[in-house]
Amino acid sequence: MTIKKFFAIIALYALFNCTDNKKSIPITNKNIIDTDSLQQTEPKPIEAKSEVQTNLEQLKTEASRLSGGGSIKTIELENGKAVITKAVITYVKSYKEYKDLNPQSSLTENDLKSYWSTGNAIQKMLVSSPARLMKKLDFINEVKIILPFENKVYQIDITKFELEKFVGKSISEIENDWVKSFADPYIYDKKGREKFFKQFGTIKNN
Repeated sequence: MTIKKFFAIIALYALFNCTDNKKSIPITNKNIIDTDSLQQTEPKPIEAKSEVQTNLEQLKTEASRLSGGGSIKTIELENGKAVITKAVITYVKSYKEYKDLNPQSSLTENDLKSYWSTGNAIQKMLVSSPARLMKKLDFINEVKIILPFENKVYQIDITKFELEKFVGKSISEIENDWVKSFADPYIYDKKGREKFFKQFGTIKNN
C-alpha cells in the first residue's frame, strides 16, 4: 500500500465518522430538549380528575334518591380546584324535558304536576335535600337546587356552615339523629320549614 492510498483511507474513515456524529448529535439534543420541556410542563392531575369523577358519580347517585330525583335535568360540581365544594342540581322545566330524559316512563304530565303540587312537596324537597346531600357526602360544602314549575323558579342555596349555624348542630350530629335534629323540626313542621325556606330559599317568576 502506498503512502498516498493510506492517507486517502484515513481521510475517508474520518469523514464517515464525522458524518455519523453529525447525525447522532441532533437526535441526542432533541431528546434532551423534549425531556426538559416535559419537566417544565405542569403535570396533568390524573388523580385529581379521577377523584372529581368519583365525587360526581357519588353525587349523581345520592341526587337520584332525592324527591323527584327522576326529573333532575343536570347535576354539577363547581368551585373545585383542589376540593370540590358546591353541588348544583337543576330539575326539568317542563314535561317535555322530563320525557326527553325518561322516554320509557309512563308518568303523565298531570302526574308530574300533581307530584309537585301536593302537600308542600316543593318546599319540603328544597329544605330537606341540601342537608341530605351534605350529611352523605362530606366533600360537599354548598348545595344549590333549582326547580322551575308553573311559571315560577323555586331555588335554595345554602352552605354547610349556614346549615350548621341555623340548626345549631354540626352536620355529623344532624346525621346521627336525623329525625329529631332536622326532619321533624324543619321538614315536617310547617313553621320550621317556612322559616328555613324564608332564610335560604327564593321564588321568582319565570
